[in-house]
Amino acid sequence: MLRAVVLLATPFAAWGLCFGEICWAKGWRGLAWLSGFNWSAVPICALIVAECCWLMDGRRGWPARMKFFGAGFVTALAAFVLERATAFELFSGGAPSGLTARVAGTFLLGTALVPTLFPLISNRWLNATHWRAPLYLVVALLFVLPLSFATIRLLPALNGSTDEIHALKMGYPAFWTALLVPLALWLGKRKPAPSTSHAPASASPAT
Repeated sequence: MLRAVVLLATPFAAWGLCFGEICWAKGWRGLAWLSGFNWSAVPICALIVAECCWLMDGRRGWPARMKFFGAGFVTALAAFVLERATAFELFSGGAPSGLTARVAGTFLLGTALVPTLFPLISNRWLNATHWRAPLYLVVALLFVLPLSFATIRLLPALNGSTDEIHALKMGYPAFWTALLVPLALWLGKRKPAPSTSHAPASASPAT
């Protein structure tokens, strides 16, 4: 029950941070939401990594958990920065010839960071992961935008818009990323092998 509550609370908190920044810090009108860096990404990344840490192994010592949190936070924030740069290159006129090699490289690197490094740092400091964990994370990230575009159809933007741009503006990718990434990593957690060792029966004393 507690796991389900945390899995739902974190995405809503992430969405609230993103949507709140757009509405009250940057402003809803026009393209004001694109001005400057999206600073809500910093606490959102922290929330996602903290949830991953809790789901993977909340009983590890604080030094191991803090190492996972630090490495995971840097990884998540770097992935966001790279994907944000890719989106700006593609949609703000920075890549007039389309998908250039540099843009493609930035996109692939940003996409690969979390699926590659999250299982590695979990193996190092928290809990062993199955070989399928990177695949689960890739699938989770691939579903973020389609689910965001579907959500805007059910929950339109403040002005009633239901297009893809307003799905981003409403902060729906933050919600789905915060839900799917920790869930995918947890599903990739390697279950402990059942113990097969038995205490030897005590031998009867020789008579």
